[in-house]
Amino acid sequence: MAEDFLGMSGKLEESFVGAANSKLVQVAFETLEARAAKEKPQLVAGLKALKEAMGSEEFDRLVNTLENVNLGDNALLMLTGDEKTRTALTAKWLPAIKAAFGVENVRIVGGGRNGMDAY
Repeated sequence: MAEDFLGMSGKLEESFVGAANSKLVQVAFETLEARAAKEKPQLVAGLKALKEAMGSEEFDRLVNTLENVNLGDNALLMLTGDEKTRTALTAKWLPAIKAAFGVENVRIVGGGRNGMDAY
C-alpha cells in the first residue's frame, strides 16, 4: 500500500543527506562580458558588436545574463536560464546576433535552470 512508502502524512519521509564535497565552491554570477573577457576572448568582438546593435539596456537584460555561449566555425550556441529570454532573443534579435558573430546558424536554448520555466 501507499502508506508503506509515504507514511501516514502522505509525504516521503526519507531525508536526503549529501556527501560533503570540499571541491565544490559557490561563486557570484558574473556577466557574460566579464566571463568572456577572461575565458572566451573569441566572443569579445561579437559581444561588442551585438551590444552596439541592441543598446546597453537590452544587452544587459538579455545577453549579459546568459549562462554560456559557444562559437563554432559557422554556428553559435547560446544557453539561457529561462524561456522568456530565449523567446525575446529569437523573435527580435536573431538577425543582429547572426551579423554580430558572423554566423549562419544560431541555436538559443532556454530553460537551463532545471527547466522549471519551460512548461
